[in-house]
Amino acid sequence: MKLLSNFLYSVKQGIKGVFKNKTMSFISIISVSASLIILGIITSIVLNANQFITMAEYEINEIRVSIKDNLDKSSIDNIKYDLNNIKGIKSVEFKDKETMLNDMKSSWGSDSYLLEGLENPLDDCYIVTLENSQDIKAISSEISTINNIKNVEYHQDIVDNFIKISDSIKNFGSVLIIFLILICLVIISNTIKTRVYSKKEEIEVIKYVGGSDNFIRMPFIVEGFTIGIIGSTIALVICIYMYKYIIENINKTIGFISNNMMISVSNIAIFLTTTLFITGITIGVVGSVISVKRHLKV
Repeated sequence: MKLLSNFLYSVKQGIKGVFKNKTMSFISIISVSASLIILGIITSIVLNANQFITMAEYEINEIRVSIKDNLDKSSIDNIKYDLNNIKGIKSVEFKDKETMLNDMKSSWGSDSYLLEGLENPLDDCYIVTLENSQDIKAISSEISTINNIKNVEYHQDIVDNFIKISDSIKNFGSVLIIFLILICLVIISNTIKTRVYSKKEEIEVIKYVGGSDNFIRMPFIVEGFTIGIIGSTIALVICIYMYKYIIENINKTIGFISNNMMISVSNIAIFLTTTLFITGITIGVVGSVISVKRHLKV
């Protein structure tokens, strides 16, 4: 019973402290929210970059081999024969330029009308699937030596560049987040420190009558916890609405890309909820613990 009473007292005093010291609490909440919004943005970018890379890996084992124009059937068949004789090639599929254009129209969805009336710029080609994507450069070089080959294309360079960009975002984001978290810890510590000083006499009385350090410490931890919860909630709402707005606008313009490459709002919301609340609460509690530990002896 006493334990429950102490717990309820700590919760009441902690929440009361947030609203009593309005200015410092407001600054702390805004700081936590701003830091978590940036964390949410960087996390969303990195997750979508990883999504793109994962999906691209399924296509990276394909090579598009464009052949020269106006070849007779015998020449086209000879190219297929030479391709099948290359070690490491799993399958070879011929697609004429009309089929390629129809595939493009299908992938563009509602925007396919933009391709209507245009002269077909594509080439007849072979879609070559590899047994191992790691051999793509060597096999591409070998394919380019076959007669009547116009062009050899694959996605390795695009994926490599995207991986570099993704790594740069992760590194820059990590440094930025650490910096912002440290700022939040300092601000929250100062907020709690102000409360400790304002309750100096009350703390002295509690210690005089035998109150434990944990009994004194808990209301301030609850205060930091509350600041973290409020800041996390604000950041989560803003991040989800921002992400939803971006997804909807991308769907209107280049929907065929976003549908395949971007994480859905529901999935990103689950991940951000966990990440932002854990981070926000940790910042609030750790900031409180640091401040109370330094200034409990008054």
